[in-house]
Amino acid sequence: MRLIAYTAVYTTLATLGLVLLRRSLADASLAELARAPGLYAGGLLYAASFGTFLLSLRHFEVLTVFPLFTGVAYATVAVASALLLDEPLTFARVAGIALVAAGAVLLVR
Repeated sequence: MRLIAYTAVYTTLATLGLVLLRRSLADASLAELARAPGLYAGGLLYAASFGTFLLSLRHFEVLTVFPLFTGVAYATVAVASALLLDEPLTFARVAGIALVAAGAVLLVR
């Protein structure tokens, strides 16, 4: 149960952080980036996701945490990017997500 909670927190923080970072970086000059609150918020969220990753390593094996977190985050970032950033979610990308998920399941077992 604790692994699921860590995974949910990590995935939420990483996905939100990456989406905010991408939105902030789009078509912005360096001067605009320095004043973009989304850049700082995204960076803090992404850093917090890394902190969650480190905390989870105190309780679980690397071969459990890394594939699980990476696989779930890959899927949530792909869906969030399609919904919030209008990035295409093609059949090939969905197939890639499925393969990553299958690999994560095999590694976590």
